[in-house]
Amino acid sequence: MRKYLLLLVFIMSSSLVYAQSLSDSARIARLAIELELQITDNPGLQEPVDLSVSQAPLAEFIRAIGTQNKVNISVSEDVKGNVSNTFSNVAVSDVLLFLAKQYQLDLQFTGSIIHISPYKAPPAPPKIRIPPSVAVDYDTATEHISMELRQDTLAKVAKSITQLSGKNLVYAPDLGMKRLSIYLENVPFDQAMDKLAFANQLQISKTEDGFYLLENAVSKGASDAGIQSPKRFRDLKRSSSGAIEVDSNLISLYFKDEPIMSLLESVFGALNQQYFLYNQIPGNATLNLQKVSLDELLNRLFEGTDFTYKPQNDIYLIGDREMQGLLESRQIGLLNRSVEKVVDYIPRNLSKDIEVKELEELNSLIVSGAYPQVEQLASFLESIDKPVPVVIIEVIIVDYQRNFNVSTGIEAGVGEQPAASSGGGVYPGIDYSLNSQSLNEIIRSFNGFGTLNLGPVTPNFYMNLKLLETNGLLNVRSTPKLSTLNGHEATLSIGNTEYYVVEQVNIQGVQNPIPTTTRNYQSVEANFTLTVKPMVSSKDQVTLDIEVEQSDFTARISPEAPPGNVSRKFSSMIRVKNNEIVLLGGLEEKSANDTGSGLPLLSRIPVLKWLFSSRTRSDSKSKLNVFIKPVIIY
Repeated sequence: MRKYLLLLVFIMSSSLVYAQSLSDSARIARLAIELELQITDNPGLQEPVDLSVSQAPLAEFIRAIGTQNKVNISVSEDVKGNVSNTFSNVAVSDVLLFLAKQYQLDLQFTGSIIHISPYKAPPAPPKIRIPPSVAVDYDTATEHISMELRQDTLAKVAKSITQLSGKNLVYAPDLGMKRLSIYLENVPFDQAMDKLAFANQLQISKTEDGFYLLENAVSKGASDAGIQSPKRFRDLKRSSSGAIEVDSNLISLYFKDEPIMSLLESVFGALNQQYFLYNQIPGNATLNLQKVSLDELLNRLFEGTDFTYKPQNDIYLIGDREMQGLLESRQIGLLNRSVEKVVDYIPRNLSKDIEVKELEELNSLIVSGAYPQVEQLASFLESIDKPVPVVIIEVIIVDYQRNFNVSTGIEAGVGEQPAASSGGGVYPGIDYSLNSQSLNEIIRSFNGFGTLNLGPVTPNFYMNLKLLETNGLLNVRSTPKLSTLNGHEATLSIGNTEYYVVEQVNIQGVQNPIPTTTRNYQSVEANFTLTVKPMVSSKDQVTLDIEVEQSDFTARISPEAPPGNVSRKFSSMIRVKNNEIVLLGGLEEKSANDTGSGLPLLSRIPVLKWLFSSRTRSDSKSKLNVFIKPVIIY
């Protein structure tokens, strides 16, 4: 019963293995079942094996196992190789199964005889082919295609190729009835599509999602006239170890460990660009770039190497960077700024291996070096050659002073000596002094009126009469202006100088000293100084580092003394919008004074106090404000 069950399993597994092309594991399983079935006819298959061999011929080793264990084994002459193994207490069937797996052997059973030969894989199942309407054949294993087209329409050809290969071909609507003719035999698919398009005046493109697009090629006349048809996808070019795709002179490529010489040949061939090599370029490169220009690709490829390139007359010259023919000399002019000190702003990595000189007469730089480095430096200079804003600073200084003073009263008394002659002002204010003589004349003029009779005053008697009011208003407004470039400091200074005398007396001699007087004139300055440094940022914002100092002369304490001096100083950093006025700072001062002297009680009675007292009242107010207004001019 067991024998029939094993036979049934063997038949089912054989059918399954054949249907699935007999994988290696299935083959070994089949042999294990067949050896199990042979144990009844060959009991020696269960005998233990104890052997240890080194570099023994495989065929002789198998024969020795059969002879020792009385198993009928026939070994094919095609069984080659040596065996080095040690087996201890292992059944003969297990040893044969191990050798079949290890050395790719096949076991065939005829009765009790086991024939051992090299394993040969069964032939592949026949290809399932859909009969095409045109002569197209595609091998799915190698992805090679053969075709023989004789005036077949593009619609039928595209349908047949898509059905056989599973790769979609899409063509322009007006090309469906275009007749195609070509003969190709066992060609890689992409190369076949490229040749199919070339032979029938078509242009083929491959999209990133694997579609192949067919459209009319650009005619030679249109190409000579500089007319290019619009490209929606990239031309297909392939190399042995990578891929290059070109779209409007932008390159997308992938190469892994590709020789640089082969890479250059593929890139320039894809672009139909002429180039000249001065010498061989050793080494390999791995690149994966998307949509870069040829110059960008060469910059990445030669960066950090001793090689460079230079385009000249539509030809790319490539070689060692020290070669004379690859050096570039160029004048780079600046349009918006001075060339002075520009060299100091160039980063060190850009000026390395490049000679840079200033040409002040033409406001330019003379640059000499390898072409890529010169291009990078020119790009950097262009980025900093921008119009520098001019900032006009308007500083408004308002000095406002207002004062009010009232002096009234009658003052009389007896001095130590006779007063001077009478006199003073009576209009617009009264400030008059009377001596004793004037007062006696006034008294005599009153005598004789009725019973009024006043005696004379003493000679030292005096009287002062004051009735005076003053009002003052001073409003000074100064608006200094100055202009400067952004980031540069500007200074404005306006002032006045006065002098005073310094006398120095030197005595010369001892017995007969002679005094010598030396007069020197010393100066004192009163200035208005404005220092500002603007920095323009985005959105018309101006940051100002500003310092204002103002000094004025005051009255001298004596005619020969130096003039007094009062100063005001302001320093700040603020941010202001363009054309806006802001208050930087200011000083406001108020003072009030009300004094009086007179007879007790009477000096406080309204109206009478003006006759029996002397009063002084003053009130003053002053303001100093500093405003600023920046104006940006581009």
